[in-house]
This record gives sequence, structure tokens and C-alpha cells, in this order.
Amino acid sequence: MDASKATYRQPCNWSKFASWVTVLTVTVFVVLSFVYVGGDSDKTKWAFVIIRWILILMLLGGLYYCPRYVEITPSRLIIDRLLTKKQIPVSEIVSAVPYQRTMNFVRTWGSGGLFGFWGWFRNQELGRFFVYATSLDQLVLVTLSSGRKYVISCENAQEMACQITLRLRK
Repeated sequence: MDASKATYRQPCNWSKFASWVTVLTVTVFVVLSFVYVGGDSDKTKWAFVIIRWILILMLLGGLYYCPRYVEITPSRLIIDRLLTKKQIPVSEIVSAVPYQRTMNFVRTWGSGGLFGFWGWFRNQELGRFFVYATSLDQLVLVTLSSGRKYVISCENAQEMACQITLRLRK
């Protein structure tokens, strides 16, 4: 069977750091959302309501972007997230290579551990790029024809990059 016509999938394995940050943060959020601290003033009540909504929005953001697995089909690269899927047409992909993090990622918007590492990051080597990762050990750098770059985590970055590259040759 021709490998370029098959679907290939790998899970996004969680690092210990991302796991601990997520568990501790969600626990703190849940406790804080049920604890009312303050008096009877209207300002205190509004502050509590605003803090609760900020916490809810942060959790929803994490659930929206957190990757579960990466899948390559003959026509699409799919990053399955907890609530949605990010689909990138193979025709837009220029390259996919394993990426060894040699420089720090500077987060400009997103998460540095809560539900993984996701959002816009930058460094001197890559410039600006979007990350979908639950661990920073096994990464694939996907570059699109538009110049946009994605750094994606998976179980085996070398094999995922090979599988994506196989589908680019068509």
C-alpha cells in the first residue's frame, strides 16, 4: 500500500511540566471560583465576578488550543485539539522537519504550560511562529507557502516529519 495515500496519526504526549501546571492551575481556578473573599461592597462583588470570568476564559482558551494528536492524510495536516481541529491543506505546506529547540521560545501570546504550550512565540532562529505542543521534546517545524510557521509536538517527530514530507511529493 502506498504510504502517501494512508492516514498517519501520532498522539501529543504531555510533559511532566505541562501536566503539573495544568493540574495545579485548574485546581486553584476551581477553588477560587467557589471562594468568595470580600465584604458587601458593590466593587468587591464586581471584582469577584470579573475574576471568575477571567478564569473561565483562560480555561476555555486552554481547552480550545490544547492538542491531542497530529494526523496527516493525503490532503490535510490535522491538529486535533480538545474542542476543535486545525486543518492545514498539504498543498500549502512547503516543508516539515524535526525541530530541536536550541533557543528559548519567547511567548508573545498564549500558554507556557497550562494545557500545554500553545500560541504565538518567537525566537531569533525562527522569527514568529505558532506552537501546538504538550511537550517540547519531540517537535516538528511545519512551514507554509505563506511563510507562516507551526511548531507541533508529537510522539516521534522524525517519523511525523517523514510522513508529512511523503505527502508533499505528490
